[in-house]
Amino acid sequence: MVVEATIFVTNEGANVWTGAKSGGPDPVGTCTRISGCDPAASLTVEAW
Repeated sequence: MVVEATIFVTNEGANVWTGAKSGGPDPVGTCTRISGCDPAASLTVEAW
């Protein structure tokens, strides 16, 4: 999972949070942080 933001002044993309999830292609589950400026250790994607 990649979360990016656009820097208003330069219109460039910035890496806010990048993470990986094990267990196949289903996006539902917990992603563990790999890089980015947000210190959150993990993000959880829930089914609708």
